[in-house]
Amino acid sequence: MLSTLNTIIINLFTLADGITFRADSWKQTLPAMVIGMLGIFLVIGIIILATYALNKAFSRKKDSDKEDE
Repeated sequence: MLSTLNTIIINLFTLADGITFRADSWKQTLPAMVIGMLGIFLVIGIIILATYALNKAFSRKKDSDKEDE
């Protein structure tokens, strides 16, 4: 078990050794990430507003219904 774990760790470090880090890559990826995050927040906001509107439109008034009967 321990030798298998050691082999996995060694393989991971070997794979990571071939990856190069470019410090200037954030200039290309940051705008795409910002647009993606704004899109996610926009969609979540639309879902929240739609849920709120549907609850307002189709909810029953509990107190007034009981008093009318």
